Amino acid sequence: MKKTACWMLMWALAVPAIWASANVEEDPSADPALLTWHDPVPWQFGLGYSRVSRPVDLEGTEVDLKADIVDAMAGVSPWPWLLIYGRAGASEGRLEGAMRIDPSAGAGGLLGARVNVWQIYEGVQATSWRVTLQLAGQYAYWTSEDDGDGDLEWGEALVMLPLDYHLTFARTSRNAYVGEFQSFHLFAGPAFSGIDGTWTRGNAERDFEEQESFGVVGGGELWLLENLAFGARFDWFEGTSGQLTVRYRF
Repeated sequence: MKKTACWMLMWALAVPAIWASANVEEDPSADPALLTWHDPVPWQFGLGYSRVSRPVDLEGTEVDLKADIVDAMAGVSPWPWLLIYGRAGASEGRLEGAMRIDPSAGAGGLLGARVNVWQIYEGVQATSWRVTLQLAGQYAYWTSEDDGDGDLEWGEALVMLPLDYHLTFARTSRNAYVGEFQSFHLFAGPAFSGIDGTWTRGNAERDFEEQESFGVVGGGELWLLENLAFGARFDWFEGTSGQLTVRYRF
């Protein structure tokens, strides 16, 4: 008798839930559209500041390429393992020791892609971490003027192979109360960079290129929410360049 009563109680609790899920309706107060994108791919937008410091060879003389770059970023993931992104903004660059006048702002941008190639992950029930081998590449083109000492322009092709360690804290109901941040990840790996630029002064053009092509990239991101992150990245190619970013993922 007790077993029968228990089964009847379970069915009484389950039937309303089943009926509710089977009778989900559209909200009549929401207007439909001529065309509807039911499953939009994830987009993300962000802002960044970069401080570039790279030794370059200016026709046999080693000088430092220094630049400050402020830009905006947009990216899209047509598949979860692929990110295609672009950046555009303003740049101030100079060749220290060769250019005498402080630069004024120019413009530029970059296009790049990142692929998650291979990953160790046993699922959310087993682990709170995952390790991912990534492959990323981008090409950037930046310009700068110096109000009298010539024009500066340079391009950089960068290929990176970082290993990313991601640790998530979004595994318990505590995250529903924003009691802790979502996750963070750290990455580091080898990189190859090729810089090719021109300094034009009057009718004279002087070319320069990178002093060291092989280096290391490293950094990390702190996800305060599942769609809001603050990050930093550092590049070592005999000189150290740094980048600070904030991005929002839809």
